Amino acid sequence: MGTSGAYGGSGSASWDDAHDLYQQVTSSSPGSAGPSTSQLVTALAAALRRANGDRSADAGAYSATGTARVRGLSADGYTRSRTSGGSAGGFVRRAARGAAAVGGAQAYRARDGQALTDLGLDLAALDALPSDRDRCVAIADALLGAPAHPDDAALKAAAIQTMMDALRSKDEFTSEQLIENFTANLTYEQVLVELTSQRRTTAVPAAQAAKTEKRIKKYIRTSVRTAGRAVSRRLDLQGLIDRATSLAARVLGIFGQAT
Repeated sequence: MGTSGAYGGSGSASWDDAHDLYQQVTSSSPGSAGPSTSQLVTALAAALRRANGDRSADAGAYSATGTARVRGLSADGYTRSRTSGGSAGGFVRRAARGAAAVGGAQAYRARDGQALTDLGLDLAALDALPSDRDRCVAIADALLGAPAHPDDAALKAAAIQTMMDALRSKDEFTSEQLIENFTANLTYEQVLVELTSQRRTTAVPAAQAAKTEKRIKKYIRTSVRTAGRAVSRRLDLQGLIDRATSLAARVLGIFGQAT
């Protein structure tokens, strides 16, 4: 799931190091003593950590009303954010914005009309859409707006994937599972922005790149689940945002410990 084919990359030395490791991992033969997936993910996430200064994750640091940016309904029945487009600051803030969106999917799955209304969404209008994917895209469009930067596209892709998984799952996700999945998806999509940027100096065969990126995604997902904690109750919107920002900050710290 790529999010950027034309982005020039951040250009920082830490991302350059991560690019070098990526090329070593993708070009190494099976059984060779090249860099491991864990070393690569650590380098990628450490570069992400250095590029993002807003690591505040105190409860309430990102309020539900300020983060969701809900406004009046548009002509087609959905809320439109006044802030459509524009990169939304750093990784932790993007986690807060995405949590508001996946909260919409949680509310829809639970048939919680009031929670949807609080987000500026409408249960009947979502029901009228032909598929779960259309519902997820509508929620993301309403709460995240149109991407104006690859980081915004990464956020939107992560939110839509998380919402689709939640709506299609046989069993309803707990709030913790929802946020863990979203944080893992966001981390992966964010590093993929750099991996697919024009700063990659050596061509990587598509099949080998797909294998490496699959391993990266699996490693990130496992690490995020390890960093999570058991929360059995269903969280409200503010609770989801607080949990997402806390986990996002922890993930950056955990991955960055080796650097």
